[in-house]
Amino acid sequence: MSSYALKAYRNAEVDARCEDSDKRQLVIMMYDGAIDAIKLAVVHAERAEHKAVNTAVSRAMTIIAGLRETLDLEQGGSVATHLNDFYQFLTRKLMRSGASASAKDLADCQDLLGQVREAWAAISPSAAGQVNRRMFVVRS
Repeated sequence: MSSYALKAYRNAEVDARCEDSDKRQLVIMMYDGAIDAIKLAVVHAERAEHKAVNTAVSRAMTIIAGLRETLDLEQGGSVATHLNDFYQFLTRKLMRSGASASAKDLADCQDLLGQVREAWAAISPSAAGQVNRRMFVVRS
């Protein structure tokens, strides 16, 4: 399968999953994508593959930027503010970790993001409805 065909397939798969998901599930999917990118960065850091580390870290940072962009800081209250601060902190830590290609620091980022991802996964669907309405900007 060509790389173009593979990319188109992956995009179609993501689009299909997004259409069937609530915002909470989409956030979890974004966390999973960022965590996977950081895991890959750790592997590359352990092999001293600096260019590949930077590529994987850049992907994780792009996903985290997407998470930040969805926050509604006016309606989301302190939770949205704390998540915004967390995403900013994590972005800075990823930049430093990627620049130094530190597998340990990257693994720390992965762990932090994993903990917050688990918190999202633990939110009940009924509570998620409240979170969806108050914390995220709705874009059509």
